[in-house]
Amino acid sequence: MLRELDARAGDFPGELVSIYLGGGTPSLWRPDCIAAAITAIRARYGGAQPREVTIEANPTDVTDEKLAAWRAAGIDRVSIGVQSLEPGALVTLGRDHRFGDGRAAVARALAAGFTTSADFILGTPGSAGPASEVEPLGADHLSVYELTIEERTVFGKRVRTGRLVPLDEDALTQLYTRTHERLTAAGFEHYEISSYARPGKRAVHNSLYWRGVPYLGLGVGAASLQVRPDGSAIRATNPRRWKAYAADPGAPAERSEVPAGEMAVDRLWLGMRTIDGVSEEDLPADLADTWVAGGLAEHRDGRIYPTLRGFLMADRIAASIVQRCADLVSSSVRP
Repeated sequence: MLRELDARAGDFPGELVSIYLGGGTPSLWRPDCIAAAITAIRARYGGAQPREVTIEANPTDVTDEKLAAWRAAGIDRVSIGVQSLEPGALVTLGRDHRFGDGRAAVARALAAGFTTSADFILGTPGSAGPASEVEPLGADHLSVYELTIEERTVFGKRVRTGRLVPLDEDALTQLYTRTHERLTAAGFEHYEISSYARPGKRAVHNSLYWRGVPYLGLGVGAASLQVRPDGSAIRATNPRRWKAYAADPGAPAERSEVPAGEMAVDRLWLGMRTIDGVSEEDLPADLADTWVAGGLAEHRDGRIYPTLRGFLMADRIAASIVQRCADLVSSSVRP
């Protein structure tokens, strides 16, 4: 990873704003290696102190010893994969922690002085509902994701054989709405489609993703976004197998050019997944008016903001942005 940092950091100039150790299970990584990685990244950017340094962690990895080592390494935020507070749901999800481990892990991280996020999965078949699925647990930030079942996975096979029956769309909508009402009543800001935060505790790193800011991904399977001054970009993904990655760190397995127009479209649909919305000037007026008329968005202070219904229909909003902008590009080049 340090070799890759040396090879690629020159393509990512500017200010170091955040470091995020995530994807896979970085809490299994030796603390001294974590410390060496963070030290090298900071040194490469002039010794800058990032606004946020996060590590993702399984509940069983959040021990007092590791928390102390992470703090010494420079980590100040822990994102804990609680997933559920129900024993049955944890079994269904195949998680290796037990009922009570997630709650205890969040309590330990908070006691150690970390900004703490808890991840939950909403809509596990057989779970009792949001009152038992999602609890703040004293955390500063919550990520609440709907269970996604992909075709070529163990869950996909269970669905095909009838051993797992996913919730229907109406049940998921009701679950999402009730969770939203419960968490906002408890003082959380629903600032992104799947994210809730106490005032001042939004995730810095994730917010940068949604704004289309450049990021350098280091490690096996890591993705990067390099943005040019003209607004175009390069997306790159590292090899997903260790041997291929280790043979030549810094040589992405996949690399694609992204025109400036496509980047602008991406920022629009990503912006409509957040409570900050997008500028009215950046959207075709008829598209914004259609969303407002349908209760998906609202006008305010020169911006278009998604409503709760808009969050529920985020994929539809994104598809309409992509299609409308594609139509505009097509018409502009038609002879």
